[in-house]
Amino acid sequence: MSIASMISRRGFLAAASAAAMCRPSWAASAAAPQALRDIAAARGIAYGSYLDYWDFHSQPDYEALAARECGVMVSARMDWDHLQPAPGPHRFDEVDIDEGWARGHSMKFRGHALVWGERAPGWYAALPSRAAAVDAMEKHIDATCRHFAGRMRSWDVVNEAILVGGGRPDKLRPQVFLDKIGPDYLDIAFRAARASDSHAQLVYNDFGVEFDLPDQLEKRQVLIDLIDGFRKRGVPIDAVGLQSHLSIAQMAHFNETGFSRFLDALASRGLAVMLTELDCIDKGAPADIATRDAAVAEAYKRYLDVALASRAVTTVINWGLSDRSSWIVSGDDPLAKRDDGQRPRPLPFDTELHAKPAYRAIADALHGAPLRVASAHPA
Repeated sequence: MSIASMISRRGFLAAASAAAMCRPSWAASAAAPQALRDIAAARGIAYGSYLDYWDFHSQPDYEALAARECGVMVSARMDWDHLQPAPGPHRFDEVDIDEGWARGHSMKFRGHALVWGERAPGWYAALPSRAAAVDAMEKHIDATCRHFAGRMRSWDVVNEAILVGGGRPDKLRPQVFLDKIGPDYLDIAFRAARASDSHAQLVYNDFGVEFDLPDQLEKRQVLIDLIDGFRKRGVPIDAVGLQSHLSIAQMAHFNETGFSRFLDALASRGLAVMLTELDCIDKGAPADIATRDAAVAEAYKRYLDVALASRAVTTVINWGLSDRSSWIVSGDDPLAKRDDGQRPRPLPFDTELHAKPAYRAIADALHGAPLRVASAHPA
């Protein structure tokens, strides 16, 4: 998800916070459905969400929903530019609060992301040499991984490094780490993460591989090639994160057989697969709420039925739980903004924290998943 979307989201939440205080607590609801974390855990799958602890101060009902539903928390305050906005010591106090909250609610904690071009601190681009850039990146990874060692179950070590159609033969995304270090910044990042935390699961995370569209099919192959290169060079990696931003407008291009084969290809390389940022863009779906919710639920169910049929898929993370806190709702991305001006409905719970058909679709897909073998690092 882009930084612009994150900023827009914060503005939206600030405007909505007063109204949120007046809503009844989720914990007080007599009609609460079975928690997704429990449904998932019964099949050996970890379920959770990207959560911003900042939300909870003004939305105690949302905090109660998150505590009930999530077995994994992805912190919203983990990016490098947040932890180290200026050269010098990292600021871990806010993320420590997030981790403590997750631990207090029996949740696993997941780090997003150690190295991501969009969230490099501004000072990094001014470093005078490749050696200085490598040193700064390694020190960031070392400080962050060591601080959370034993508490972090998985790290997105590198996020969104691939760009198909960008003009580079290696298909890597132009950004500051590529500029300052070169293509081997990925190898350096993964090796540094493993050296600093020998137990956390190391993940490469990316988007745009869900559909049978020419650029996405090519990106799947580039991703496989990237993994094969890691394996050839002995670069440590445990899992691939597929962001899974679904889209009603693109579901006609979802090919169950082709996507299943892609998951098999990842699994055959000894990798776990995580669905790391699951939501559904409802642009193109009808304005009528019931019809639109049904279309979103169908998209979730089609996708998850195929994904969860693969035992390599260990983790399902929604990118937010409620429609009141989604980048799709609050952002200005033209690919996500509805043409009719209606408020999007991308997540399993609505703005009043009522379970929607999307919740039932996720729950049904989890119920139907084959049982996983116990893993030391399922998320």
